[in-house]
Amino acid sequence: MRMIRAREDDRGVILIALLWLLTILSVIALSFGRETFVEVAASRNARDLTDGYYIARAGISSTIYQLMQKKYLPQRAPSDLLALEPDGIDLGRVVGQFGDGEYEVEIQDESGKINVNAGEIAIQQLKALTGVLGIGQPDADIIVDSILDWIDIDKIPHTNGAEDEYYQALQPPYLAKNKPMDLLEELLLVRGVTPDYYYGHREKNPDGQIVEFYGLSKYLTAHLPTVIGSRININAAALPVLLSVPGLPPEIAQAIYERRLVRPFRDLSEISKELGPSLGSSLGFISAQLPSTPVATVFTLVASGRRTDSKARRTIRAIVKIDPNDPNNRYKIIYWNENVPN
Repeated sequence: MRMIRAREDDRGVILIALLWLLTILSVIALSFGRETFVEVAASRNARDLTDGYYIARAGISSTIYQLMQKKYLPQRAPSDLLALEPDGIDLGRVVGQFGDGEYEVEIQDESGKINVNAGEIAIQQLKALTGVLGIGQPDADIIVDSILDWIDIDKIPHTNGAEDEYYQALQPPYLAKNKPMDLLEELLLVRGVTPDYYYGHREKNPDGQIVEFYGLSKYLTAHLPTVIGSRININAAALPVLLSVPGLPPEIAQAIYERRLVRPFRDLSEISKELGPSLGSSLGFISAQLPSTPVATVFTLVASGRRTDSKARRTIRAIVKIDPNDPNNRYKIIYWNENVPN
């Protein structure tokens, strides 16, 4: 009887040991399966991001080609181009497919932006733009004065600005440039310009919908000659830029913007003819401030690419200068950024 009980006790111990062994093996198997899943997902995401990068590059190349075809073909006169129905180039958005993916390219004509290097010439428009973008006081005064201090050659700060003394107290310390900006991203070094003010941000409205608030980077440029001053191309200016032109009534700015979306203006006489009596005394002001609708040569291209079966997306920001008078170098990339916030 004792031997029988001993055998039964042994069997119970063996059963418990087997159950523990099965439990351990199950945990190991689950852990291995989870790690395998994570590695597979990471590999797939890396592949999709790589594909998205080359799709975005294809979008930039395609858009540059279309820009040159649209605006600089020698056999087409400007009047013929303006007579055509607006396409993606005119409307500032090009979409297309490349391989197993799709791209979307936003085109920003630099001649429709405020020249941040114009300094005192554009100070009133800079102040007005901060108001249009919802940047309140005193932040707006700090930003405008600090931009002036960053690009001027002296070491004397404006009332709300900053020079070396302010920047040397930061961690890490640095000096004010006291020269025109080479890249617009230099604004992130300027006192008062936060990432939200520069890039923009998203908020939920009371209805729960996501609202996009664009930042200064969408409406300012550092890639135009300073001799242009505060003049802008009304055929390329975004509505906030038109609304920020000192002395231009908001209703006229809105009317110009809406009409331009249908077809670009050819000249000032067409503005007068299209908008008619609503212009009033504004036509003379427009003639002085916005004297022409020049053919642009510098464009910012923001391209996003992704595989059609993936949500992973890569974004590239490039600034390209197109020169139709140079037969050997029709275009030149003057800025390239592959680390753009999506």
